Parts: sequence; C-alpha cells; structure tokens
Amino acid sequence: MNKLTPLNRRVTRREVIRAVIAASAAALFIWQGSLIVIEAQRRQTPRRRAVKARAPSKTGRDYSVFKHEDHRKGLECSSCHTIPSPAQPDRVAAATRPNAVSSYPYHDSCFRCHRQEIYRGDRPAICTVCHSRVSPRATPRDVYSQFPGPKRGDIMAREFPGYFPHGLHQTVMALHRSPKSQVNAGLRLLRVSFNARGRDEPGPRDICAACHFTDERGPVVLPLLGIQSEETFKKIEADTFKTIPGYREANAHASCFNCHWEAQKPTRDDCNGCHLARSDYTARALHIIQPPALSSNAMTWFKDWPIGLPKRFSLKFRHNTHTLSADGKSETNNHDVGCTTCHINIAQMTTLNIPKADVQIISCAPCHTATSAIPVSQGVRVTIFDEMALKGDTSKNYTCVACHTSVVGRQQPPCTHYSVIGEPCPKLGQSAIRQQ
Repeated sequence: MNKLTPLNRRVTRREVIRAVIAASAAALFIWQGSLIVIEAQRRQTPRRRAVKARAPSKTGRDYSVFKHEDHRKGLECSSCHTIPSPAQPDRVAAATRPNAVSSYPYHDSCFRCHRQEIYRGDRPAICTVCHSRVSPRATPRDVYSQFPGPKRGDIMAREFPGYFPHGLHQTVMALHRSPKSQVNAGLRLLRVSFNARGRDEPGPRDICAACHFTDERGPVVLPLLGIQSEETFKKIEADTFKTIPGYREANAHASCFNCHWEAQKPTRDDCNGCHLARSDYTARALHIIQPPALSSNAMTWFKDWPIGLPKRFSLKFRHNTHTLSADGKSETNNHDVGCTTCHINIAQMTTLNIPKADVQIISCAPCHTATSAIPVSQGVRVTIFDEMALKGDTSKNYTCVACHTSVVGRQQPPCTHYSVIGEPCPKLGQSAIRQQ
C-alpha cells in the first residue's frame, strides 16, 4: 500500500491541473460572450443626448416643411380648420378646438395620420413645422407666430394664388336687387339676391364700391419709409386710395361672406372654392390672369414701401376730390366716373394677388392730354402734353410732377406716354419705365 501512494498523488495532481485549465477556458469564453452582448446592446440603444433630425433622403418627404398640397387628397379644409363665428369671419380656428386662440390645427388633427412621424425619435422633424422648440417641456410660447414656421418661404403664395374672377362678380352683382340685411350671431350680414332686378329699380352706380371703400385713415405725412417728402408733396391726402379687403385689418372674409357665408357657393366651409392650388387650375381649366409684373425699377422703388399703402406709380392721384375749382378754394369730384372707366383690365383679373392697380395712361388721356390741366403748385397747371414736351427737352432735365413723385418722374417715360400725344417712342434706356 505504501508503494502505491506516490502514484496516486501524481494522478490527483494531473486532474487538478486539467480542472483548473478547463475552468479558466470556460471563464474566458463567458467573458468574451458578455463583451459581445454588451456591444450589441450598446449599438441598439439610442444616444440620450439631443441630435438634430437627419435630413430626408432625396426620394423621401421632408416632414419639417408643411405643404397644403400634401394634405389635399382625402382631406377637406374643414377637417383641420373652421371659422367659428360670423362675428369674426377672419378668425380661423382649429376644427377640433374652435375656442382656442391660435388658428393652428391642434395636435389631434395631426395624430390622425402622423403617429409614426410624431413618435420617431426624441426630436421629431414634423414638430418643427409649428414649434420653435421640440421638447416634452415645450410651452405655448414655443410656437411660431405664423403658420407654417420659418421654412414656409413663399409656400402660401405659391400654393394659393387666391382665385377671384372679377369679371364674374361684376356681372352677377350688376343683376342683383337692392340688398336685404340679415342679423346673424351679432354680425349684420348683407344678403344679396342674384335675381334680375326690375326695370324700374336702379342698379348700383359702382359695383366695385361693394368691397372697395374710400380710405378714411386721414392724411399720411411724409417721409414714410420708401416715400420721401417733396416741396409740393408733403403728405398723401386721405382720399388718395380705395381700401382693399383685409389689407390693413382682418376684414377680407367679411366682404366675401356678405354672400358666401352659407347661401351662395363656395360657402365658409369650402376654403377650396377660392384658395386653389396650382393643380386645381389645370383640373378646372382655369387661368391666373393678373397685371404684368413690376419692372426692375419698380421693384426698387417699392422695396421699402409701407405695407398699408397700395403700390402705385401715380401717387399724387386722388380718387374722390382731385381737381381744384375755378376759384382755387374748393375741389370738385371729377373722377367719380366708375372704377372700370380707368381700371379697364380689372374685369379680366382672376386673382387677388395684384401687385399694382394697372391703370394705363390711355385712361387719363381723354381729359388730361391737352385740355384739363392738372394743378402742380399754386397757380401752376400742366397737361400730359406739357410735361412730355418739357421731358423731351434734354437741356431742362425735367422731372414729371403732375402724377408722379420725383423718384418715378425723373425716369424716361414709357412708350405708352408717347402714344397718347401722337409721337413715336424713342429708344428707351436702361432707366425707362417699361410698363405702367
């Protein structure tokens, strides 16, 4: 027995060594496996720090830019927007929250279709359309003042040129009977019947006056932004302009809803009846007809033009009280001849986006070419012919002052001015007014 003891001890030591090596190998294998699992989990777990939303692919849709055109298939405007009261016809509210102050569609309107985009990451790009700060702690203050947000550019102008056929309204309104008033929720609406009037019932003298009124803001003292004061022109008189619905205050829809609140189509819930997209013009065989675009010179003149004043070349023309009486003490209303007498192209216009009044000098020519002189200063009166003759004398370097301010009057007259005095148009320089 004693002789076998050393052998047994050797066998026991070998087994121990083998067991230690096996245990070490198993521990190493488990450790390496743990590293692989941890690395996989690390790759799958998103970083907690804020990151900017990735730019969309070239073929993908950029949800940070809102376009009405993307929402027009299968959705009505009333799905997201509503006009809650005729007392506030220009207040557009969220369809699901008409009592809210903002005109934005509320969250539930977005959730109906865009849950996937809204829950994509911790900074969803779609939220940046309305919100200036995307965060769970965002407040009502973190909303852009206008909809859509800063990326909108000219989206609204391109999507909705504002379809308004002046000629159609002129024809229809010319046939209406005397308007009947109707009180509806605190607003006195004008109910217009489009039945032909009786023979003994006179129609309105000026149909345009149903929407365009005499501007009663009072004289505007110059200088004012892009309009400078001159020796004989230091203020814009109160009767210079006619009002444009919605130009200075929220009353644009009020003019439309005189007829289109609920009786005449398109009604208040049919925004698509007037606010057409480009594709609608093709589908309905409609055309956008508006005056010629402003010249490059005119774009410079009107660059800093006050928002509340219509862009007009003949800024000294006054609609209501324009011509001095013979004694020079009072003024007579010689221009009360109807808007379309001078605005001869307005009936063709099918848009509300009219950059200028588009009155050609041919409208002024019957009265002011050689006979009815225009007062320019105390005791001084000129005709179109007089000013064109002075303008033709290069030695005088004359500036036309009867109708225009000096920034316009010192330019080379356009060909239309030469045609009214029966003279050929000279070759125009770069500074010429190409079209008025």
